[in-house]
Amino acid sequence: MSIALTPSAGPSASLRAVGTAPADPLASLRLPGLRDDLALLPAPAGQDGAPGWTIHDPVRNRYFRIGPEAFALIAHWHHANPRAIAAAVAEESLFEPAVEDVMGFYQFLAGNNLTVTADTAFLARQAAARKTGWFWWLVHNYLFFRIPLVRPDRFLSATLGLVAPLYSRAWMVLVLLTAVLAGLLVARQWDTFLHTFQHFFSPEGLALYGVTLLGTKICHELGHAYTAKRFGCRVPTMGVAFLVMWPVLYTDTTDAWRLVSRRQRLAVGAAGMVTELTIAVFATLAWSFLPDGPLRSAAYFLATVSWVTTLAINLSPFMRFDGYYLLSDALDVPNLQERAFAMARWQLREWLFGLGMDPPEEMPAGRRRILLVYSYVTWVYRLMLFLGIALLVYHVAIKVLGILLFAIEIGWFVARPFVAEAKAWWGLRDRFRVNLRTGLTLAGLSAAVGLTLLPVTSTVSVPVVWRASGFATVYAPFPARLEEALVVRGQSVMEGEPLFRLMAPDLEGKLRQTELRIDWMQEQIARQTASREQLDRVRAMEEDLAAALAERQGLLDSRERLVVRAPLSGTVRDMEDALTPGRWIGPKLPLAIVVAPGSGELVGYVGEGDFDRLSPGAGAEFHPDDPLAPRRAATVRAVDPVAVSVLDVPALASVNGGPVAVEGQAGGQPGQSHGGTGRSALAPVEAVYRITLDVEPAAMGPGASGNAQDGPERVTRGIVRVAGEARSFAERFWRIAASVLIRETGF
Repeated sequence: MSIALTPSAGPSASLRAVGTAPADPLASLRLPGLRDDLALLPAPAGQDGAPGWTIHDPVRNRYFRIGPEAFALIAHWHHANPRAIAAAVAEESLFEPAVEDVMGFYQFLAGNNLTVTADTAFLARQAAARKTGWFWWLVHNYLFFRIPLVRPDRFLSATLGLVAPLYSRAWMVLVLLTAVLAGLLVARQWDTFLHTFQHFFSPEGLALYGVTLLGTKICHELGHAYTAKRFGCRVPTMGVAFLVMWPVLYTDTTDAWRLVSRRQRLAVGAAGMVTELTIAVFATLAWSFLPDGPLRSAAYFLATVSWVTTLAINLSPFMRFDGYYLLSDALDVPNLQERAFAMARWQLREWLFGLGMDPPEEMPAGRRRILLVYSYVTWVYRLMLFLGIALLVYHVAIKVLGILLFAIEIGWFVARPFVAEAKAWWGLRDRFRVNLRTGLTLAGLSAAVGLTLLPVTSTVSVPVVWRASGFATVYAPFPARLEEALVVRGQSVMEGEPLFRLMAPDLEGKLRQTELRIDWMQEQIARQTASREQLDRVRAMEEDLAAALAERQGLLDSRERLVVRAPLSGTVRDMEDALTPGRWIGPKLPLAIVVAPGSGELVGYVGEGDFDRLSPGAGAEFHPDDPLAPRRAATVRAVDPVAVSVLDVPALASVNGGPVAVEGQAGGQPGQSHGGTGRSALAPVEAVYRITLDVEPAAMGPGASGNAQDGPERVTRGIVRVAGEARSFAERFWRIAASVLIRETGF
């Protein structure tokens, strides 16, 4: 039987009581009649070509689609008795309904209040089920609720003739020609078109943007309203709806369900987007002729951002926007989501348990596959959407309220569907049988529970860099000329060993002048007699001589610095290219880097959730980002007990391509050594703790030197896997959630 598309309530208590009597309980039963104010309207033919009808409830302005068998039952509903109705339908039509079919149809009618009933207890239960307290009303409606503002039906009827030309073929041709012309004009000044948006950042531009957006959305809704009115539908209300407290306009076009033509219903659903696209076409043409300024920016907005965002939101079939109703009409599947979800739940249970139950409704295999794909994609889409909304309300609202709304969002919209499905499985436990699918499902569930509750995660992954434990960059002390390079790249040197010999001609000239002046002053002092008259002059010359001697010593020290020596024992790395004799070198040019011997160290940052799982002495293994590089064993040296405020290893910062999220700008190269200057502060977004590990020496081959250099050639980024305290996923999740709760509530 093809009947309504809305979930029906169960039969009244009196019917169930009668149904349990030992005698024929239906012999004297009289079913309530249908309400007099209901309207029975023609509906589109079914997928099999059978005629259809629509029941219109004017009180609630709701529509219910029924098929020919349900129509036959309504035609003979005046017999009142279920057996009499079934017999009359079987006698006068090709259908042979059972009494159970009649009672099932009655349950649908009674559940949707389409019958005249005196069963006050049943009505009271319905009212009680719909009645909720203010808290649960807020929980159900704070994400989306409507506020009707106007009743536009009379206005639409009076002005319908004014917009009639917009539905003509001539208008459509004009819009298409305008679109072609606008596209050609924009293509000729494409670079200018891409940079028009900057005018929005002025006060006039922002104000014009708001007015333009409001006007566009009003035209969008009027497109729906006038199209529905053109096909004879009533438009009872227009108003504003709040989606996650963001206002959006809406138009009530429920009356479009009375339309028999699917093409007309599609036209009503697409009218809003077509209206905005039409506005975008003329706005694009206007942009080509307007001068620079806010007005041109508004035209640019209409030509680009407005309709793109509208299509992105309204075309989505996963929420009840225009795209959903368009898909529903295109597939000719009214009440698409409820029917698709029911089919998906049935298919999921069959896949998991092989219950052998009949599908919720019969339909072609191709259409069933479409509904299944739609359902599962919608479930994933909604899961991501509700998680995003939960994070949004958590960050936007004040902390305590944000945590409460986050918990409500996760509990009601994410956890509740899983709990409801688990209850449905429990209710079907009598139908479970021992089979391969049930065995695989139970094994999978057991494995998932075990992986969640058992402490199986003992390894902690930490982002690190491998670098030398000590190194120094060698520079020229001041501008000088290279006389000789005494080392080559890769050469081992001792601390204090000469590396480069430099020459400063100006320094040598000053030194010769200073020595000549010293010799002259010493000779003059020696010639002076020891008379009282010459004593004051000798003292002054001695002071000048002492200053000259100090100046010569300073020049000698500077000349000694021209012999650049190794600041530490190690290996020469990264020598400057083209260090040929005679080249002038400045003090900012790094000549070479001397790296201390050894295997180097690993420095990284561990997150708050894994910080207390690590301890000094724990074993680890370093995995470089380069898949061809060998792995290295390591040992934890230390884990800082206090979270860092600024990263001192810029290679691990997210702004430099690293895995640690930071607030700041990239400063320096990812391979820049610690101790460098000029970097901007890189503050981590979440709490991280510095960890240092010693790299174990690499295994030496036969004949290799025991003190061979096996440290990194350069700073190398990678992941180190540290043996930590084993914890389950559930415990880790609880610790993270508890830490966030304590931090955000200020406990």
